[in-house]
Amino acid sequence: MKNRVLMSLGGILIAVALLIALNVLAGVSLAGYRIDLTANKLYTLSEGSKQVLSKLEEPITLKFFRSKELANKYVAAYSQRVEELLVEYKNRAGGKITLEVLDPEPFSETEDQCVQYGIQGVPVPEGTLYFGLAGSNSLGEDKAMPFLDPSKEEFLEYDLSKLVWSLSNTTKPVLGVLSSLPIEGAGNPFQRNAPQPWYIMDAVRELNYETRSIQPTVAEIPNDVTLLLVVHPKNLSDSTQYAIDQFVLRGGKAIVFVDPWCEADEPIQDPNNPLQAMMAPRASELKKLFDAWGIQSPTDKFVGDRINATTVTFNNNGRPDQASFVAWVRIPPESLAKGEVTTADMSMPLFFKEPGFLEHKDGATTTFTPLIQTSEESMEIENSKIQFQANPGELLQNFFPSGKRYTLAARLGGRIKSAFPEGKPAPAAGAEPAEASSATHLAESNGEINVVVVADADMLSDSAWVQVQNFGGLKLPRKLSENGTFVMNTLDFMQGSTDLISLRARGGSSHPFVVVEELKRDAEQRFRDEEGRLVAEKERVERELNDLISKKGDATEEVLMSAEVQAKVEDLRTTLVETQKRLREVRYSLNKDVEALGTRLKLVNIALVPALTLVLALFVTVYRNNRRKSA
Repeated sequence: MKNRVLMSLGGILIAVALLIALNVLAGVSLAGYRIDLTANKLYTLSEGSKQVLSKLEEPITLKFFRSKELANKYVAAYSQRVEELLVEYKNRAGGKITLEVLDPEPFSETEDQCVQYGIQGVPVPEGTLYFGLAGSNSLGEDKAMPFLDPSKEEFLEYDLSKLVWSLSNTTKPVLGVLSSLPIEGAGNPFQRNAPQPWYIMDAVRELNYETRSIQPTVAEIPNDVTLLLVVHPKNLSDSTQYAIDQFVLRGGKAIVFVDPWCEADEPIQDPNNPLQAMMAPRASELKKLFDAWGIQSPTDKFVGDRINATTVTFNNNGRPDQASFVAWVRIPPESLAKGEVTTADMSMPLFFKEPGFLEHKDGATTTFTPLIQTSEESMEIENSKIQFQANPGELLQNFFPSGKRYTLAARLGGRIKSAFPEGKPAPAAGAEPAEASSATHLAESNGEINVVVVADADMLSDSAWVQVQNFGGLKLPRKLSENGTFVMNTLDFMQGSTDLISLRARGGSSHPFVVVEELKRDAEQRFRDEEGRLVAEKERVERELNDLISKKGDATEEVLMSAEVQAKVEDLRTTLVETQKRLREVRYSLNKDVEALGTRLKLVNIALVPALTLVLALFVTVYRNNRRKSA
């Protein structure tokens, strides 16, 4: 018996030693191997990120600043995901990335580095939480993500890849701006009433772009232009459209703003014929290019949205009135495309004035990803309804929703053929003389195109998104809508490599309790139904009370003191008390259901699993004893 006990103890010690040895051996030999079992593959890099890392030519140093104790308390799960993902970047970079994980303790040199790199410290009750990332390249250039916001976790991989890509590509991108509007100002800027540059151009230059004006009569887009901004391309010649066509086919990225009714397009006023300006067309299009890209955007109608309409004050037959102006559309952040970098970081609505809409043609070879859409309470409206003077009241009165969501902005991808299959067209009269070019005609795209199209140019004008005050020569902007944010996001997204553009937002590492959420939604629906019924009952009693008073004549005080009215008032009070009581009961039932589910989950985790383990152990023990006895 004693020998058996000693043998059992020896076996246990040997098993523990083997377990420790196995873990040490695995830690050394399998350090570079990982298995990602998360639902959204949170720790596995996308192909775009892998391509960015494979193209690194110079070494990069990444410094992950994290207040460890505070991070474990406030952002534990997200902190772990960031570190694991950074390790994956390091392992995939082939030795080109050096990763440092630093804990900036108070008054330490590491905390000084945080200040140096611009890492943002967040005050918490226990001190200051540092949770940011800084990177530097061999040229001594630094870039930082001041704070890794957990609310933006779905964009974590994109932001990390963008940081790595920007450190490895230090050339200042060239943005070509082609517009029929005075977006960059016109004439002498000091001349009175001269069109001033739109503030959107100042915001673009702050993104470290080199901007270059491209005339609407150009016959070829310069080769050093990597990104093209086309705004209200009105009456462009075939030669200019061909230049844009070839730019996109050879891999250039383009952001195009067209408009069926552009308020910023102000026609020349003729004092002798004021009707001429009203009748002048204000639409822009790129029909030949859109046909090749597989989309269409009507120029004789815009889209109105009743749910997202802007409330305005207008002159209604000589008196001020208010109405929802369906032609001015405000799209709230919650209605934007989910998981898209271009529509991220929005806290205010996007604002559009008489926007057009985009449609994907049947049989198109391109991919069509809607970025901004109206609500289902929308309809198409003819330009003639606002051509002379828009009447918000009449537009609302004659509004009949189509039940369809219209696309105001979309991203295009895929391979296309040239809009000019026969080659370069003859130059139009008055076009710029084209320089001799060795570029051959491209009949189809070299790869997938990268184009974003927006069916409204007015959204770029200052009045649509920003109020700028001039204080001593310094421009102080106040944001009115998220139009500028959308443009900045789109430029930022498009100026990256094709590998970056291919990235999509990933899921988060936190997962809600689906059953609990369903319980809450079900109870919320019951609560709303009950609330609606009880409020309707309350309104019914109030109407009866008002009818009773009106039938009694003008003796208001006597009526209110009558027994009949007092009984109605008492009935109303009783109804209100019962309403509140029933609503509380529904809320109590909701909490009770959730608590009961929580109790069941705790029972499963705390008692059931160990109990099953114990039963399994007893079964194995009994089974072995029976085998020994039978032997």
